[in-house]
Amino acid sequence: MSVRSNQHTVELEKLRLQIAQLERQNQELSKQIRVNESLYLNILDALPINIFLEDREGHTIYANKQACVSNGKSLKELIGVTIFDVFPREIAELNRAYDLEVWEKRQLITKEFPSGYKGEEHHMFTGKTIIHIDESGEDFLLGFGLEITDRVRAENRLKESEEKFRSLIEEAADSFFLIGTDGKFTEVNPSACEVLNYSKSELLELSTEHVFSKLPKKMKHLKMGSKQLASMNFEDLMIGKDHLAIPVDINIRLINIGNKQMYFALCRDIRDKKRAEAQIKHMAFHDALTNLPNRWAIHSILDEYTSGINHIPTLLGFILLDLDYFKVVNDSLGHEAGDLLLKEVSKRLQTATDYREVKLARFGGDEFIILVPYLKSKEEMIFICDKIMEEMSNPINIQGQKLNISSSMGISFFPQDGTDLNSLIKNADLAMYGSKNQGRNCYSFYHPNMRNRANQRMDLEILLRKALDENEFILHYQPKVDLKTGKIYGMEALIRWKNKLNQIILPDSFIPIAEETGLIIPIGEWVMWEACKQCKEWKDAGFGDLSISVNLSPKQFQRQNLVEMIVSVLEETGLPPHSLELELTEGMVMRNPEEAVIILQKLKKLGIKISIDDFGTGFSSLSYLKLFPIDTLKIDRSFITTIERDETDAMIAIAIISLAHSLNINVVAEGVENGEQYNFLMKNFCDFAQGYYISQAVDQQELNRLLVNNGESFHPVV
Repeated sequence: MSVRSNQHTVELEKLRLQIAQLERQNQELSKQIRVNESLYLNILDALPINIFLEDREGHTIYANKQACVSNGKSLKELIGVTIFDVFPREIAELNRAYDLEVWEKRQLITKEFPSGYKGEEHHMFTGKTIIHIDESGEDFLLGFGLEITDRVRAENRLKESEEKFRSLIEEAADSFFLIGTDGKFTEVNPSACEVLNYSKSELLELSTEHVFSKLPKKMKHLKMGSKQLASMNFEDLMIGKDHLAIPVDINIRLINIGNKQMYFALCRDIRDKKRAEAQIKHMAFHDALTNLPNRWAIHSILDEYTSGINHIPTLLGFILLDLDYFKVVNDSLGHEAGDLLLKEVSKRLQTATDYREVKLARFGGDEFIILVPYLKSKEEMIFICDKIMEEMSNPINIQGQKLNISSSMGISFFPQDGTDLNSLIKNADLAMYGSKNQGRNCYSFYHPNMRNRANQRMDLEILLRKALDENEFILHYQPKVDLKTGKIYGMEALIRWKNKLNQIILPDSFIPIAEETGLIIPIGEWVMWEACKQCKEWKDAGFGDLSISVNLSPKQFQRQNLVEMIVSVLEETGLPPHSLELELTEGMVMRNPEEAVIILQKLKKLGIKISIDDFGTGFSSLSYLKLFPIDTLKIDRSFITTIERDETDAMIAIAIISLAHSLNINVVAEGVENGEQYNFLMKNFCDFAQGYYISQAVDQQELNRLLVNNGESFHPVV
């Protein structure tokens, strides 16, 4: 081998060694590059922000792991896509405009930007810039994005909360004050300015002492962290411009704002509440119709005058006033007229007593109370009562009608007739009923004897109830004669009370109390049943087609079940309806004529006869006679007693007989006591007669004897 050949071989070997070394270096470099790339990628993937690269057309050429997670796609899925493939069009267009701005300015631009994926709204803090790759000479858009959705949402919630709170404060009807520890106002709401009539700037120059009465002292008791003293509620007065006082309900608490302690006061205007409370209090102690104090107010008024009575010798008069026949006004003209009357009476009482100090009150219904303090003598009360009666004597115009209204008064005195309201009322009430018993339209002073009479009345009521339970009542019967035949055709049932001592008590002694107590209802039902039963027995005994007359009381006639009660009695006793005659007074049917017509028509349809008792003594309109289904008029005994010698009574009796016959109504003359009266009635065509000349009221056995001898005429010897 030549030297030249050896040298060539050596050079080739060197070249192979160099190539091998270069390959090793290249491999090391490639490995180093791969390591570096992996390191860079791992670093980028480890960052909790989105990092991405885009080309000029907006195609993604790289995205780190966080960007893939945020978009919900893998790197392979993101490579080559644009933002229009990832985001809604509106958001994509905003982002693309952002990209173009970065490409144009070629500088870092950061923004807070809305984004969204998985159907949810998100917010990102983004930055974008342009980078240049020297090796390839290309430009790319490098972007990063930080998820700030939680922060944005928290800020929005805080902003919303602040806006709500401010709106609540600004729009609230209540007044809000933020107060420093020095007592000066640091913040107020518009309501506080409006209520106090200050501008906000004016209020912020003031302190609590200028506006509140109690608040400055109350603030000193508040302590932070104390459950008992952390806040306080109380009522106070706010003083506004021009010394306007506004009652408020305050809630105040000590709060921390930053590192400062402040007071927060919420003040509610309670003027309406105070007015309502005052109105309720007024309503509770005043009569709604007359606006006078009521019976509850009288207690405190009486206490006002009687406190210290031991120190100041004085006399207090107590008047209980009741309107006479007030119910007649209510029943005839209606309750509206009754209310107008009560208002007018209250005015007249004030007029009659306005010359001196008195206290007027409406006790209830048609009753009034007049307290007269500092009386010098009882004679002074006489003067006051006379003035009241004088004022009440003038007619009162109600709904175009002039009414003459009188009153009955009862008088008691403090302390001799009672030291408390109940005693004074009870004793004045007894005196007032004494006035009514004297004929009304007068006044009476209480006397202890009145209490005795009241006790007697109560005892009588107890005995009446016992008499009803133990069947002590009996019936007597007064026959009625047909003046054409002279024979008994019927009888009137009259109640008597036969007590345990076999004493016969007449109805005038107990019927008024029975009416007052309501006992007249069960007593009246007993009379109805007993009379019908007895009449049926006489008819069954062959005494002819007799009828029985039963008097109805006003309370019975007003009962809604009157017709049902009578039907039941007739069914139980078997008495035919035409054999029963009901006697009513003019006053009963004229109290409420329209309602009376309805009741009487119902009774008439049953076949029951209707008789008007004591005709001629009332003040009714004769025009109503044609409306009522009346069978009989009974001429009152006051016209019969002197009929044979008094021309006026005779003419009245003749006129009543003529009027009744013109309306096809029969006439009964009651109180016939002698033959001349009997003969006069016969001659003037009266139909029937009743009275002592024929027979007084007798028991059932005596009437049996009269019926047996009914063939004998009662005609007088002329």
